[in-house]
Amino acid sequence: MKYWISLAFALCSLPSIAAKVAIVIDDIGYHKLDYQLLELPYDLTFAVIPHTTHSNAVAKAAYQQRRDVILHMPMESARRADLSKNALKVTMSRSQIESKLQAAFADVPYAIGMNNHMGGYFTEQTDVMDWTLAYIAKRQLFFLDSKTTARSQAGVYAKKHQIPLLTRHVFLDNDRSYQALDKQFKLMIKLAKQQQQAIAIGHPYPETYAYLKKHLPDLAAQGIEVVKLSSLLPSDYVIINAAQTADVPLSLPQQDAIQAVQLAKAEKKGKSAETTAVFTPAIDDPAAIITMYQLQWEIPALLNPMTLPLIKPTPALITKPWSLPEPAKKPTRSLPFYQLGGSL
Repeated sequence: MKYWISLAFALCSLPSIAAKVAIVIDDIGYHKLDYQLLELPYDLTFAVIPHTTHSNAVAKAAYQQRRDVILHMPMESARRADLSKNALKVTMSRSQIESKLQAAFADVPYAIGMNNHMGGYFTEQTDVMDWTLAYIAKRQLFFLDSKTTARSQAGVYAKKHQIPLLTRHVFLDNDRSYQALDKQFKLMIKLAKQQQQAIAIGHPYPETYAYLKKHLPDLAAQGIEVVKLSSLLPSDYVIINAAQTADVPLSLPQQDAIQAVQLAKAEKKGKSAETTAVFTPAIDDPAAIITMYQLQWEIPALLNPMTLPLIKPTPALITKPWSLPEPAKKPTRSLPFYQLGGSL
């Protein structure tokens, strides 16, 4: 009897896992500190910025250690800052956005999902978020909304395209001081206990690394388990990485708005749309753009500044060489004898 009482007391004294937290480390790919974070014996999730110094290598190392890897895609911010040539911007067409995403996933093929790097302005826009999450759905991945704006459209279009959506609850290190880190870490614990789970985002700062190394062991005593981000997805969701859907084709280029009007007029006149339909490619070359509209609007080649060097001059009508007559020479005026000098 005493044995069973002691056993029951021991079991009751063990902390029960009451909640789960997923800790995502953003901005992976720039620093060697990324590798130190991999050494922490916890299931941290690594959000890798594509086309950075260590992006592919760190993503591969994390994948080999069975850590979750997601793509941390740069997007236009609320300040409309030009992040980099690889960032998604609101002025891009659908095909441009898909091309950027395709190149990014090619650099980080181990990614099982994506979240936004900055993107406070981009994620508020409807069309570009629709196209972005449609592409994520094609690749059979999920989206983590970093929630850099309260007006994010991620929820609307994740539902439309039927992809899993996760949302960030806490930023750990907007302020890197120990007091601020401690405050946010405790907020993460509080939310996890209230909601049974919480998602926190941190960065590969030395201060963040030192704090996590010291305080992650404390979570178990409070009934908190550090889990992979993917463990918070629906139980029936099949987890795959981007490399498994790398052959997904891009969408057709968008049709030019002016051509759409021309097609509508042609249909009214009974003309075949097939003979006039021309799709506008997403191109950045000024010469190609001018040439394209020259063909569509029947602009004479002479007015196209890009083709001027290619235009040959018209042959002269008079082929025989000719020249103007020389101007008549005025007679030399003789000087009076008294100005001639010399002696007589």
